Amino acid sequence: MNNDRVTVQKLLQDIGFSPAESETYWALLNLETVSIRKVAEQSGINRGTTYDAIKRLLAAGLVHARKNGEREYYSAESPEKIYEIIREQRKNLVDIHRQAQVLIPELLAKKARPQGRPLVRYYENDEGVVTILKDVLSTCVQLDNPQYRVYSSRAIRQYLYRKFPQFTERRVADEISVLAIAIGEGGEPAQLSERKWLDPSDEYGVNSYTLIYGDKVAHISISDDLTPYGVVVEDHGTAAMQRLVFDKIWAAL
Repeated sequence: MNNDRVTVQKLLQDIGFSPAESETYWALLNLETVSIRKVAEQSGINRGTTYDAIKRLLAAGLVHARKNGEREYYSAESPEKIYEIIREQRKNLVDIHRQAQVLIPELLAKKARPQGRPLVRYYENDEGVVTILKDVLSTCVQLDNPQYRVYSSRAIRQYLYRKFPQFTERRVADEISVLAIAIGEGGEPAQLSERKWLDPSDEYGVNSYTLIYGDKVAHISISDDLTPYGVVVEDHGTAAMQRLVFDKIWAAL
């Protein structure tokens, strides 16, 4: 029995409850519906701390309260409720991870890089691609001429916007234009968009998407397990060279 007590308390503390809250829940598991005084006597914790612990356990769904006249009585909910708390925490962690994937690269971008050196950032999976696409919008909207250039590969188009289907709508709303050289057939016409095509026979197995915007060049590709990933190089010289090459090809098509 004492081993069960230690195990339950450790489990609750591992998911964020305090020692007092864990001890209070254990006490309630071994009591019927009782007053705070009875809980405090069982746990050996003073009433004030017991009251605070019960409030937290109530909010978490591990304790049930019943009023009888002017007094409240408490009982422990089934330990199965702990599963629900763990599931909710797991969901919250996934959401936090997604937020971090967007925020951390933005924070890194604000750090001063060594003079004369490019800033290179790596992104992975659909959320990483969304971060790159949002960076395209936020960068271009600040340009005197809000425009970017793109080499569009047929092999990767289906993966590019699947987590950000409103990208084109946002781009048009921000009055950002785009020049696109499509490698292979396909690509739908859109507002503020001009498109030219390279012959499909010139694809050579190209499996990449390149965006040139501001002082940045982004390369987005697909790994062997069909996970998208991208690299953004922020460097004035690199972007200027890529724009020059793009414009020469554009004029020749």
